[in-house]
Amino acid sequence: MFHYLVTPRLTILFTLLLALVPATAQAKRGPCRPDGTGPTCQVWTGKVTSINDGDTFDVDIDGDHKKRSYHIRFIGIQAMELTVHSENPRKRRGQCHGLEATNFVVNQVRKAHKRVRLTTQHPTTDHLGRWFRTPQLRIGGKWVDLGELEMQRGLTLWMHHEPSIDKLYNELEQQAALRGIGMFDTTHCGVGPDQDVPLKVWVMSDPFGDERLDGFNTEWVKIQNLNPTKSISLARWWMRDSELRRYTFPAGTVIPAGRTITLHVGRGNRSATDFYWGLHESVWENSIDGAGVGDGGYLFDPKGDLRAWMIYPCLVQCSDPNQGAVRVTASPGGNEFVRVTNVSSHVVDLYGYELRFPGGYAFPEGTVLDPGQSVRVDIEGSPSNDSSRVLHLGHSGPYMPDSGGSVELTNFSETRLGCDSWGSGHC
Repeated sequence: MFHYLVTPRLTILFTLLLALVPATAQAKRGPCRPDGTGPTCQVWTGKVTSINDGDTFDVDIDGDHKKRSYHIRFIGIQAMELTVHSENPRKRRGQCHGLEATNFVVNQVRKAHKRVRLTTQHPTTDHLGRWFRTPQLRIGGKWVDLGELEMQRGLTLWMHHEPSIDKLYNELEQQAALRGIGMFDTTHCGVGPDQDVPLKVWVMSDPFGDERLDGFNTEWVKIQNLNPTKSISLARWWMRDSELRRYTFPAGTVIPAGRTITLHVGRGNRSATDFYWGLHESVWENSIDGAGVGDGGYLFDPKGDLRAWMIYPCLVQCSDPNQGAVRVTASPGGNEFVRVTNVSSHVVDLYGYELRFPGGYAFPEGTVLDPGQSVRVDIEGSPSNDSSRVLHLGHSGPYMPDSGGSVELTNFSETRLGCDSWGSGHC
């Protein structure tokens, strides 16, 4: 994603600098987290009057002296959508996992006798006028974060929005994914097509250079069929990030055994291996070192099951079989290049890895190093001149600053395999 602002995309697209809070219901100030820790937030209290779905409810705010409720959109989570909203649970209809998240919220609100505490560091509203807030309920004599409870159970996707909870929610989602619970139970909605075929997903969220110049097509997600003998049809499967955008693969979409297809964010001419979302904006958030800020790529089958995903940056059980297998050497002067050498005793396939400057360069398919072999990535030069041992990033002119910098080799979940720095830079 292009580095144009630090604030979350939802804030950029939809919203107003301050939430429309009545003067008679001014927020108090207090700790963001329900246990009294974290930074200072603005705080409101109130009573839940209705529940819309797994990430939205209405609240009558204390002290505003008005007989009305405000729509509250939970910060940092994304529940699957309902198609029919009703106070009667038997009448609710929606996407798989949507009903589960809604019913969980209903039960928790009931336990709290409908009392709620709402917090945020930066009050905003969306284009529908809903307040973005973190809802906290008093259950069993203590305040608990409702979004945190949902994330612990894998009922919702994490959506970067506010520093006070970003890293926590990201970590909880990754723990749920490792446990295979909630949305990460790949047969929860029913046995889908080719359930035995393993798939791998990886996202290029922050490509080298300015992705706007290529219509956002250097930002992409790849889906690899890991079965060496069986092809898989992706007709009517769909890809999404943590927001509501989705791309549905058309009839005839097939990934041959062991091969990969690429979904580009922008526009282009579709082929058997390259697909185009047709968007005029970045989809995937750039990660921010140390803050847990990032995103995910999520592939759903026609039954509604989440079948493959990638969540970044990795925060839980982060390892890679090629850690320690490669050495990265940067040459910032003259003809700038980066060399990657296989220092292990086994073959290293660099497809599915990237060099990060921090903007990323993805190694092309077929970049395979035998023990002792190297590949050089020249900063300048056209990729059309690539060979098996010399690749080209395609930048025009010098890029690596003489004063100092660093380059690292990572997988797309940002687990580091190797790094080199020079001058004032550090790894």
